[in-house]
Amino acid sequence: MKKQKEDMLQTLSFLSLRMENSGSKLINAIVPGVLAPLDPAIMRESRHRFGESEPEFTQIEIKDVLKRVKMVASHFGITLEQTLLFSAAFNQQLQDNSFDWSDMRRFFDVKSMAMLPLKKEFDRLVKERYFIPSRSHRSSEYDLNPSLMEVILEGKAFRKSDLVDANYDRYKFVREVSDLIESRSNDEFKTRVLFEKTAFLEQQHEDLKFVQNIQKLNIDPSERTLLYEICDDFLSGGESGLSCTLKDMYDNPSIRFRIAKELKDEKHILQKLEYIELLPDTMFSDTHISLTEKGKKIFLEDDFELFDSSKRKNQKLIYPDKIAEKPMFYDAELERQLNLFRQNLEEGKFAQLQKRMADNALPKGVIALFHGLPGTGKTETAMQIAKATGRAICHVDISAAKTCWYGESQKLVKRIFTDYQKMCEKEKLKPILLFNEADALFSNRQNISNTSGSSSVAQTENAIQNIILEEMEKLDGIMIATTNMIDNLDSAFARRFLFKIRFGQPTVEAKKSIWHTKLEWLSEEDCGKLASKFDFSGGEIDNIVRKVMMEEVLNGVRPDLAGIEELCRYEKIEGKKDGGIGFKTKEK
Repeated sequence: MKKQKEDMLQTLSFLSLRMENSGSKLINAIVPGVLAPLDPAIMRESRHRFGESEPEFTQIEIKDVLKRVKMVASHFGITLEQTLLFSAAFNQQLQDNSFDWSDMRRFFDVKSMAMLPLKKEFDRLVKERYFIPSRSHRSSEYDLNPSLMEVILEGKAFRKSDLVDANYDRYKFVREVSDLIESRSNDEFKTRVLFEKTAFLEQQHEDLKFVQNIQKLNIDPSERTLLYEICDDFLSGGESGLSCTLKDMYDNPSIRFRIAKELKDEKHILQKLEYIELLPDTMFSDTHISLTEKGKKIFLEDDFELFDSSKRKNQKLIYPDKIAEKPMFYDAELERQLNLFRQNLEEGKFAQLQKRMADNALPKGVIALFHGLPGTGKTETAMQIAKATGRAICHVDISAAKTCWYGESQKLVKRIFTDYQKMCEKEKLKPILLFNEADALFSNRQNISNTSGSSSVAQTENAIQNIILEEMEKLDGIMIATTNMIDNLDSAFARRFLFKIRFGQPTVEAKKSIWHTKLEWLSEEDCGKLASKFDFSGGEIDNIVRKVMMEEVLNGVRPDLAGIEELCRYEKIEGKKDGGIGFKTKEK
């Protein structure tokens, strides 16, 4: 092993010294005819201009060099021509220098035109990964494969398979691209070089199915590089920060801003192809880019099942098994309307209904408005209908749909519907999209010319409502909106609601049943007294029940009927006699 180590190291060192500035005679002596023939007069004139002459070699010296060239060629499984280039590369590496094709010519001190026949041998060494792309500032520079340097310096046996990582896959590929981006961000080279290096890396790993599929998209190297970076960030368990990613990739701020605008306007080619998506930003964090499900599929390939969110429960949905069953009490007319609505949501009937509406060129969405006084069971009814029909609920956070940033609210509202549509495609049964207290988004549109405040605010509010109206028109699913303030809803929404169901105060009988369900230990007579005496909604009765529990926990004793009535007297907020804010308790 020691002799082998010394032989290879000494042999390559000898060759690198002998071949340096050797000129064309030695190369042609080693591999006859390998250099392109040039006019001898031109060669003489060129060397005469610089006062030089081509080195002379004796036959003994040529035989010695040839012997060592053959030894290296045999050891590394390369041709004699390639061994000449290999020796030049080894010389550069000993000096800690990367190299390109021009360095080969300068090393041998041979004219560019004469060296051209060796270019294809250089390219083969690159293709077979004897030479690998350098992290230097130039895109065309190379280094010897580290495994080769290990063989030479440590005297290890050479195996061609060592040139290629047997475990190299798409994950290592995107990691290499990400490392290149990091090098660029440290100003080691320019953006142009980054994309050239990425393209070259693709050439070296063109056998990867992932690389092949990305190249079939016919997008330019900058767009492919961005996609590779987002893939690598996905593997790290997160999304890509928009500003940070673009800053790392681009040295020109104006280009960064242009691409950021493209992404924010959802006009970037990767968004149009549905491989990436922009996640909403917040006041304190950068906007993030993430892979879509389609993007994950093309990247993860057979491993997609490990990350397939469609096989995991969506964190944004409330599934039927998480909704507690709760008895609800309605008057006869409300019961009839709710039954009609609920029955149409049963899967078999819902599919038939949608087909019938599509056949008649009618909107396929089933949209209902639950309106009435607070605490009358609108939201809970939506939950119970979801549970009864086996559907999940997508509960919209309306406060999160509005932002102080101009133009962002429209995108957030639009995303509510696009995300919902994706949920419909993934879930076995289409979920119910629930807008609670919908008047916050569905309020009357403003006349911009008469707006006393900012016209931009009015424009934003109107733009939001236009988006919602449009999305309701083309909704392919189920939507329920609830409101306590029906008068605040814009009239344009009225015809979009297929069902408009009013929730009034429960009847005495309904209230009696609610009292008895909540406080089972009360007698029917006591429940009847409470129902007749206090005009409460179901929500207000819930409040009293909670206070009864508090009394029981604090005092260890259940309050009697008189104690419960005392709690009831303070439930209503007493209104002012002049008609100010509040509700006056009605007692019977």
